[in-house]
Amino acid sequence: MPPFRRTHKAPEASGSRLIDPPVWPSDDAPADSIETLVDNNRLLRSAFDTRIGDLRLWELVAATRREVLTVAAEYTQSYRDADRPDDIADWIARPIIMGGHQPELFHPGVWLKNAAIDAYARAVSGTAINLVVDTDRCVRTSVGVPVGTPREAHLESVPFDAPADEMAWEERPIVDRDVFASFGERASRLLAPLEPNPILRRWWPLAVERAGECHRLGIALAQARHALEARFGWETLELPVSELVRLPTVMVFMGWLLAHGRALHEAYNAAIADYRRVHKVRGRGRPVADLAVRIDSPAEGPWFELPWWIWSRDDRRRRRVFANTHTPGTLALSDMETLRVELPISPDTSPSKWVDALSRMEEHSLRLRPRALVTTMVARLLVADVFVHGIGGAAYDQLTDDIVRRLTGCDPPRHAVVSGTLRLPVEGLFPEMATSDPAAELAEVHRQLRDLEFHPERHLLPRAALPEEARELIGQKQRWIETHPTATLARRRCREIRAANERLQFYAQDIRRDLLARVGPLAAGLRARKVLKSREHPWCFFPEKTLKTFLLLENG
Repeated sequence: MPPFRRTHKAPEASGSRLIDPPVWPSDDAPADSIETLVDNNRLLRSAFDTRIGDLRLWELVAATRREVLTVAAEYTQSYRDADRPDDIADWIARPIIMGGHQPELFHPGVWLKNAAIDAYARAVSGTAINLVVDTDRCVRTSVGVPVGTPREAHLESVPFDAPADEMAWEERPIVDRDVFASFGERASRLLAPLEPNPILRRWWPLAVERAGECHRLGIALAQARHALEARFGWETLELPVSELVRLPTVMVFMGWLLAHGRALHEAYNAAIADYRRVHKVRGRGRPVADLAVRIDSPAEGPWFELPWWIWSRDDRRRRRVFANTHTPGTLALSDMETLRVELPISPDTSPSKWVDALSRMEEHSLRLRPRALVTTMVARLLVADVFVHGIGGAAYDQLTDDIVRRLTGCDPPRHAVVSGTLRLPVEGLFPEMATSDPAAELAEVHRQLRDLEFHPERHLLPRAALPEEARELIGQKQRWIETHPTATLARRRCREIRAANERLQFYAQDIRRDLLARVGPLAAGLRARKVLKSREHPWCFFPEKTLKTFLLLENG
């Protein structure tokens, strides 16, 4: 098995970017560019001889690209302008650069991926498509707004919708339209002391407008953000994953994976085991949990967990999916709670039956959605010439690479990695933040407290000014330190030194109290600094000019 790739790290300095490979080749690395990666990935894909039903993989790729481009263009044109070339064959043949993320208020480093896929696509005369991962959970409907000073800053939670039961973004409606409509003003007002002119104040009305059209929380946020990207001149298309998995060609690939569910289950767990071994990871839930095996009835045999989620219109909680192949020619899927469906999916049934079975699930309001690794597997194998990951996705997709090798015997196309760091310009408001270092000061206080415990004499007044008892204790300790630790004296020597240290603590009470008094304010300052200088603040908290400087990449 090829070694796992090294892990990338997020840039530290505000305004810095990680773009691997670069958009354009440099003098230092003339062969390192997106164009080279596209060419290499096409060679890798051409080596795939895997049969998906009655098709070769490359035949399914061509058909999937046609469907994805067509549907992504139609979807994008429903809320903003998007070009659709007249020569469809040429359009399909051009490179496709793809990325994706959940439809949430993410930080600027995540948004940089969207800028990168646009720049990459321009560099290779291709098409950029961003996947809106609306199949992921909507975990929270609030954001933390930084408020306060370097002494006491904290995050104030500001909701953009009322709470609701946990569900996928594709199912999540807007519960409280008044809360949604007022979020921009409320958050901007709180943010004003730190950033008086965030793009949020002008952008949020666009999100409210889109919410009135689509009625879904995540899609409203994604469409409003994408409409803003059009003003930046980006020519990307977008497509929700919930729409991607409904495409017939994608259903063929999904059916193939489900038909080989046992092999996928084993490859998935083997890849996780190798990852943990190579990276010396001990936690059983890292980087992801193993797929489980359950036996509820010996007659039915084992149920193997597969990397999908399932839910229904009546109960929109995402549940794990288990598969059973006890009945020949039939794949039983269940959440092992209330849902169970039997599908004519097996290696011996035709792809048309796979598509029909999966389509009927949708018609009956049953949602079968791939987890993250399968989603990116679809994107990388069937659609994209290059898929652009953030740092986290790139780490997880080392597993996808390994799973693909185990299932097909071929190396998957390589992905790009893009991330960046943008911080609020708080140093201009609080110049002391540029010179103070509460982390270093706190570490020094802890060092002094430890030294006070083991070497209190170093911190006391000049020996001549100390009480006689303290001088005697210091003298005794010194004599024991100078005593050679023979076999008979070593234990006593240790006890006597420790006893002297403990008795000297009485004379160091004021020093200890002063040091401990500094711990609280320094710890509070450290927490405040982390809040103010975090790279996780939503992109809409920054002014438009700052965002453009950070996001707009040169196109050559």
